[in-house]
Amino acid sequence: MFKKLALMTTILLTSLFMGAQAILAAGGGAAEDAAHAEPSGLITGALTALSIVTLAFMIFLSFRDNG
Repeated sequence: MFKKLALMTTILLTSLFMGAQAILAAGGGAAEDAAHAEPSGLITGALTALSIVTLAFMIFLSFRDNG
């Protein structure tokens, strides 16, 4: 049950942030050049948070399996 909930939450948050990134990058003119020049804070923050959560979960699994 927990695995399904975690997977659904991850998919939902990822799709939410990817959708927000697409909307924010849909500007025109110079704003479009700026959007492609460097990554958005929103997507960078989302990927950082997912990385930290993944590492914490892997550490948890390592401790649980190795007692």
